[in-house]
Amino acid sequence: MRTTGAGNGRGLSRRGMLGLVSAGGGAALLSVVVATRPAHSATRVAAATAPTGGRPADFLYLSILAGQITGKQGWPRYVPADFSVPAHALVQVEIRCFDTGPAAVPAGYEKVQGTVGGVMTVLPGPDPAATARGRAVSALSAKGVAHTLTMAGLGLNVPVPPLSTVRFTFRTGAPGSVPWECMASCGTGTSGWSGPMAEAGWMQGTMAVVG
Repeated sequence: MRTTGAGNGRGLSRRGMLGLVSAGGGAALLSVVVATRPAHSATRVAAATAPTGGRPADFLYLSILAGQITGKQGWPRYVPADFSVPAHALVQVEIRCFDTGPAAVPAGYEKVQGTVGGVMTVLPGPDPAATARGRAVSALSAKGVAHTLTMAGLGLNVPVPPLSTVRFTFRTGAPGSVPWECMASCGTGTSGWSGPMAEAGWMQGTMAVVG
């Protein structure tokens, strides 16, 4: 079991609060076209059909590994931590969470923000069948979050439940580098903000937006 704790002043001042914004347009959540997943890696795969707007979506696959898998107790990890996506594109994301326990998040980070339609699809288990259908949600309970994928620069926040698969779609912007981080206190120490929370390549990384 990893050590968790409520977000405290130290953690919040280091990270800063995300300016949560509502996803505009009211567009419906795009269905995910399932492709063959490479284990624990990101990939860009053209969709079989074009989403609204006429441009095929790209795909990004991420995994959240528990400390038992990483070999460092209390050190969960996003794999990969650094990845690339195309600029000005719709990207469909699948996150498989192998971590078993929840962690405290600051108020607001249990809500889905910045995705198409302002929702995500949640499926039970980290490796569901390709035909499995999940439920679309706009928020989790404050005690039901294991990790988040948070990009303050894009107004994106996606909470991830323990032992689950989460799917969502978001739109990228101009080329550049966008840092991301987990806003759940899922690390070590009495506060839960030490260890992997402060180590690049674990619960923080960079999304390269490529033109």
